[in-house]
Amino acid sequence: MAERQDREQEYIFRNVQLFKNDTLGTGSYGAVCKAKCDQLLCAAKLLYPVLFQMIVPDSGKEHRHPFRRFETECAFLSRINHPNIVQYLGTYRDPDTNAPVLLMELMDESLTHFLESSPGDIPYHIQVNLSYDIAQALAFLHSNGIIHRDLSSNNVLLIAGTRAKVTDFGMSKFREINVSRLATMTTCPGTPAFMSPEALNEPPVYTEKLDNFSFGVLLVQTTTRQFPKPTDRFESIQVPHPRNSSRTIEAKIAIPEQERRQAHISLIEPTHSLLPIARHCLKDRDVERPSSQQLCQTLDALKRTPRYQESSQQDLHQMLREKNEQLQANQRIITEKDKQITEKDTQLQTNDQIIAENQEIITQHKEQLDTKDTEIQTLQQDKATLQHEGEARERQLRRLNEELQSSEEYTVALKQAIDQRHREVTQLRQTLVGKNEEIYDLSTRMHQVALQDEQATPMKPVTIGSLPDALVDMGSGSSAVIGDKVYFNPYGSKTVYEFSNNQWHKLPPCPNRHFTVVSVDDMLTTVGGSHSNNLYSYINNKCIDERFPSMPTRRWWPGAVYANNTLVVTGGWGDPKSLSTVEILNTANMRWSIVSSLPVPTSRPSTTTCGDFVYIHPRAEDAQEKYSVYKCSLRQLTQSQPSSAIWEKIANLPVYYSTLVTINGHLLAVGGLDSNIDNTKDIYQYNKTSWTVISQISTLRYACSTAPLPGNKLMVMGGVGALKKCEIVTFK
Repeated sequence: MAERQDREQEYIFRNVQLFKNDTLGTGSYGAVCKAKCDQLLCAAKLLYPVLFQMIVPDSGKEHRHPFRRFETECAFLSRINHPNIVQYLGTYRDPDTNAPVLLMELMDESLTHFLESSPGDIPYHIQVNLSYDIAQALAFLHSNGIIHRDLSSNNVLLIAGTRAKVTDFGMSKFREINVSRLATMTTCPGTPAFMSPEALNEPPVYTEKLDNFSFGVLLVQTTTRQFPKPTDRFESIQVPHPRNSSRTIEAKIAIPEQERRQAHISLIEPTHSLLPIARHCLKDRDVERPSSQQLCQTLDALKRTPRYQESSQQDLHQMLREKNEQLQANQRIITEKDKQITEKDTQLQTNDQIIAENQEIITQHKEQLDTKDTEIQTLQQDKATLQHEGEARERQLRRLNEELQSSEEYTVALKQAIDQRHREVTQLRQTLVGKNEEIYDLSTRMHQVALQDEQATPMKPVTIGSLPDALVDMGSGSSAVIGDKVYFNPYGSKTVYEFSNNQWHKLPPCPNRHFTVVSVDDMLTTVGGSHSNNLYSYINNKCIDERFPSMPTRRWWPGAVYANNTLVVTGGWGDPKSLSTVEILNTANMRWSIVSSLPVPTSRPSTTTCGDFVYIHPRAEDAQEKYSVYKCSLRQLTQSQPSSAIWEKIANLPVYYSTLVTINGHLLAVGGLDSNIDNTKDIYQYNKTSWTVISQISTLRYACSTAPLPGNKLMVMGGVGALKKCEIVTFK
């Protein structure tokens, strides 16, 4: 804790920090560094620890002892308070060295550094102001009986290069006046270049005029910006010997101070108003020098001269120009920073968008990983079970081998039995092929009979009811039915929506867009999408892509139907060949095959199965083909070659962009556009030779989605013209 008592006022600092590495200056006795007293930045004067431990010397040379000099400086500073004297704050004990520390106000720089670092001559009004501040400090000291004794440019500190304060009172003395006005002092310390002649004599006898001489040296240094370097004090001459006139002896005579310093004085402009004051202060006899009060009066008078006012105005204009240039530079920097901030904001927004997209992908990958972890755990359990069963089988095989080795006859008989079984299996396979042919012929006849029955007894709607609107627009898309649940994917969306319990629900998103949903072995499956050839399955409410192999051709929004362990994929955007390519997946052996091409390239076909046939409405751009409907049997598809023509064209629909659907073995077409490009709400039924209107839905629409439900019910969803509208038609 640092304390000081000054004029009945005590300052107590709760916390003092010394920044010893931030040195402001050094001397023979110590160094000055920055310090922080509570929240106040200040300067700290530290004695070198080794000097602090010195033994007290002869009292006649007390200024040579660092600690005694330090105590003297503290004593002087604690008794004086003046705006042109560096403010004393208190003393402090360095906890590292236990050495005393003098705390005082923090200044910018010394007069020496200011003069050496200035790029040109110091403005006239600044010279006068600094000189006036120093003279004010001297006048205050001398009026209180104090002689500084070490006034130099190193002991004058500046604030902003415009105000001066005197410091370093380690050499100061209180003058004791005797009857002869002169004070007999101890040896006078200080900087020799700034010392007066009487202070350099032995013994020295001087008054406060010693400081005024040093002030004159400061005036010369301020106006010339050169550190004083006077010549020798004495000059050797030959004089007659006092006893022998024929001989001479060498004698030394004192050289006047102004002659010793003439080299520097001659650099000052002859008309400079500070030159007469400097010469007056550099008189060899102290009585001829002006007092501190006279110096203050003279310098104060200079501050009212036209030259001073003109210099001050020029400096003010220069400062204004510099400030204006600085403001313009700052404005340019601010503009550039604003531009950089705008660019950074844009980049941050882009990064936020990328992070959001990546977060969605990470979430999907995490869900996939969780699914894979579950499958791995299941596989590990299956592996353990199989390993256990394998070990049991190995034990059983070892026992069988032992039995077979013990009975050769049994082995021969077993071989014969195996051969007989192989013959029986071969015969059964041949019989099965024949049965399959019979089944196919029977299915074909049944389908023909069904078509004849349809012609005789067309389906009729019993009721037409409304359903809750969909959660999103269903302008076009694909649908699938599993049990009593309906699934729908809007065009361009990753999300699949489930309709159950008379409500719509949102399922986890698929990684692709523009895919087609289909039911494969009562499992919701997505086919293609966004130039993809992947198939994703929804298992335990999670979307995975490991159940089915990828399609040979990349395509999005293809036609897809499933029947008799066969997934048929037709048309769709993607590779140029995908518009006509038909591929099938045998889910028994999980193998893809490329079969006969479509007769008409189509990007978004409507497909369905009815009996043993696959029906396709191409939705082609060609005016002649946009009303067409083609059919092909599943057996022909599975047995045909890629180049074969197996598609049969049936009667054209009266409308186009209609949706094919099968209800209880009846082939229907729902909605569409007529020849006037108007929406329709007709439901057509196909008989053996033509299409007949059997009913109407309640809303005009085309390119809608349909879902056959148990109980001869048909769910109609979305479509252009009824984006969210859903309804249900019940047939008898």
